[in-house]
Amino acid sequence: MFGKSVKPVVYTVIDGMSVEALEQAIAGGKAPALAFLKSRSSYARDGVAVFPTITPAATASLVTGETPDRHGIPGMCWYDRDAERFVNYGQSPRAAVVEGLSQVVEDALGNLNRHHLSPNVRTLHESLHDLGRVSASINYMVFRGPYLHRTKPNIVEKLMFHRQLPKTLPGPKEHYFADVVKGPSNGCNKNLPKRGLDKRISATDGYASCVTRGLLEKEAVDLILFYLHENDHVSHRQGPQGQVDSLASADAHIAYVLEAFGSWEETLDRVEFVVTADHSQSPISDQEDHILDLPEILDDFKQVPYQRGKERFKSNDVAIAGNGRVAFFYLNPKRRATLVEPVARALFEHPGVDQTMWRDGDTYVVDSQRGRLRFWEEGDVTDDRGNSWGFQGDLGAVSGVAEGGSIRTPEYPLAFWRIKHALDLNRVGDIVATMSLTYECKDLGGGDHRGGGDHASLHVQDSIIPFMSTIGNAPLRPVTTDVVPHILDHFTP
Repeated sequence: MFGKSVKPVVYTVIDGMSVEALEQAIAGGKAPALAFLKSRSSYARDGVAVFPTITPAATASLVTGETPDRHGIPGMCWYDRDAERFVNYGQSPRAAVVEGLSQVVEDALGNLNRHHLSPNVRTLHESLHDLGRVSASINYMVFRGPYLHRTKPNIVEKLMFHRQLPKTLPGPKEHYFADVVKGPSNGCNKNLPKRGLDKRISATDGYASCVTRGLLEKEAVDLILFYLHENDHVSHRQGPQGQVDSLASADAHIAYVLEAFGSWEETLDRVEFVVTADHSQSPISDQEDHILDLPEILDDFKQVPYQRGKERFKSNDVAIAGNGRVAFFYLNPKRRATLVEPVARALFEHPGVDQTMWRDGDTYVVDSQRGRLRFWEEGDVTDDRGNSWGFQGDLGAVSGVAEGGSIRTPEYPLAFWRIKHALDLNRVGDIVATMSLTYECKDLGGGDHRGGGDHASLHVQDSIIPFMSTIGNAPLRPVTTDVVPHILDHFTP
């Protein structure tokens, strides 16, 4: 494979990595491998994640190059109007108990890639296959590709999920998802626990680095999507301040990959590296009143109940899907026009809600304690990506400034562009609410990250991510949708 003229690429996604933690880890000597790559890369410290800044939506953009309204994945939890039930990709153990563990497994492993990811977009694996290239996916949750792989559950998984666990999953030619989907190489199974139901989520960073290095040494692929998830889990538990040490662990796994050909320099002579994150995180207060109970806030409205099986609207007013620092609200379609304002007002009155937003025809409305704003495409101000917008009302809703024909929203990066591409997705609901700093909402099962960290909002602390690439012509101020085109340009004649 390496005999071809174009060097292979290791595309590394470190879940939840913030710019501050990366730069502190490098400055403190705790991340020598990342320091090595950064010194030999184009580096941007102001990359922007798509909104909502939550893993399924963000990782889908990182593997398709598309915004949520195009790829179809709104968040970790959402209400499927067609199926008349909540979809949950594994938000928390509590949420899995409410919805049923088997349903969560079916959604996260099967439905996400087979049905929920839009058939109208191409993943990086599908595009590379069209170019005659071979790719690999290592533990990445959005993995659709042109090959069908048989799942290989252990005996406990067979007993518990015999109906829900798909027999095959679509992925790239080299597809590894812990012990559920394993490609031809099995030399890294020592990195997986021998027993228990946590095999898919335990020690996967070590497993991922082992598989990645093995594929490089065998010269088996043109691209490896190398996913390191543990940093995000540490940050959820300890808060973003815990990332410096967790990035040191991620760095050790990257160093192991860099040693594939004897030295880091030799590996970099033979392999290109792209490193980024799906989102960042912000700290969550340990105070109980900073954890929003959304059903309680909207207790004046009849709500679709959380339960197993069908969760129908019937005569109910609203279905609520909390996603960390953002929440989606689905209104009874027969009464949407009369419900939007009162539901948004009830949310808006809580100090933990930063913004409420919804689509009104061809315009987008953002309400906050700083004022109400309405904006639309094609106007007399231009954002940092060259998109033109019109607006009326108070730019304070997005802490924006319009001057000299330009609009800047540094506290909510690319606010208009990101809001539009979220609200244009019907699956995101009729109203979206973001949480104030240090606040989050309970998930479907009542879980939270009190005293730790979380993400998903429009705010800069959840949104700004680092980006580095050894490939030429790297985007200077990238958003996550720029990464796939950048990689494909490397492989396109």
